[in-house]
Amino acid sequence: MTASRPFSSCLRRHATRWIAVGVSGMAWALAAVPAAAQPGAAPITIVVPYAQNGPTDRTLRAMVAPLSQALGGTPITVKNVASPGGVNGLAEVAAAKPDGRTLLFTNTNVALLPALGEKLPFDPKDAFSHLGLVLESPMVVLGRPSLEATTSKELADWLTRTDGQQIRLADAGAGSASYLCGLFLQSLTRKVFARTDFPGSAPAMTALKENKVDILCDQTPSVRAPLAAKEVRGYALTTGMPMSSPPFAGLTTLRRMFSRELELSIWHGFYAPKGLAPDVQARLNTAIRQAAADPAFVADQQAQGVVMVRGSRLTPEGHKAYIEETIPLWQLIVSVSKAGAR
Repeated sequence: MTASRPFSSCLRRHATRWIAVGVSGMAWALAAVPAAAQPGAAPITIVVPYAQNGPTDRTLRAMVAPLSQALGGTPITVKNVASPGGVNGLAEVAAAKPDGRTLLFTNTNVALLPALGEKLPFDPKDAFSHLGLVLESPMVVLGRPSLEATTSKELADWLTRTDGQQIRLADAGAGSASYLCGLFLQSLTRKVFARTDFPGSAPAMTALKENKVDILCDQTPSVRAPLAAKEVRGYALTTGMPMSSPPFAGLTTLRRMFSRELELSIWHGFYAPKGLAPDVQARLNTAIRQAAADPAFVADQQAQGVVMVRGSRLTPEGHKAYIEETIPLWQLIVSVSKAGAR
C-alpha cells in the first residue's frame, strides 16, 4: 500500500519521543509540595468519559488516593459519563464552570476526535485547560475464547482469508483508543470489518468474553486479568518490543505479526474547562505530578505494562503543545487506515 510509506516514516520519527521508557526524570515531582488543606473545601469531581472498569476508569481510581492526599485531603468523586468515543463526558466538562471543581481524565480521544473530522457539540482543541499527561499504555489484540485462531500467525491468516463483514470488531466508539487500533487492523488486512461500538471498553470486553464479537484491541490494564484467566485469547502487543511480564510474556508484536512498522501507545491526562485561573491550574498540576510519582501508584501501573510520562508533557504548557502537535499525525493515521480498509 503506497500510502503506508509516509505513515511508517512519520511514526518512526515520533516513536522515540512518544513511547516513554521508564520513570527516570520524574524524581523532581516527588519533591512537589502538596496543596494546603482548605477548611470545608468543596469536593472535586473527575469525569471519566467511559464506562466503569475500563482502562481509563481503572487508572484514575488507582490515582484518587494519592491525588486527594496531594490536594491536602480534598474529597474526590469519580463520575463515569459513558458514551461511544467518550463524547458526552468531554462535552459535560467543556460546559462546566472553570472553577477547578470539575475535571476530566481521558485518553487520546481529545486529539483523535478532531482528526476524525466529525461534528461535535464542542471543539476538543479549544474547550479545555490542560493539566498534564500522566502515563502511556500499550494495547493488546484480543480474540474471543472460541476463535479458531490460537496463535498470532493463525489470527493473521484468519483475518486475511475471512470476508471483512464476517469479522466482528468491537470498540469503544469512534475516537476511542480501541477504535484507532481497529483502524490499524483493517488497514493491515485491507478490509472493512463489521464494527460494534460500546460506551466503553469494559462492555466491549464482556461481549468478547461471551463470544458475541470476534476481535477487540484493549489497553494492558484492562487486559491483564481476563488474559491471565484465559477468558479471552491474546495475540499481539502494539509496542515495538515484546513484554516480559506475565500475562503478556510470549505475545508477539503487531509489527512482527504483519511485518509492518506499527506502534501504538495510548496516553492519559487531566483537563479542566477552558478559562481555569492560572493559579488554580498550577496548583492542580503540582498535585497531579506528585500523585503520578507516588511509588505505590507507579509500581501498580508498571506491573500492568504501563509507562509513566516524563519531561515537559507533565506540565500544562507541554501537555497542550503535545496535543496540538499530535492532531495532524492522528489525521494521517486515520486517513491511511481508512484508505487501507477500502
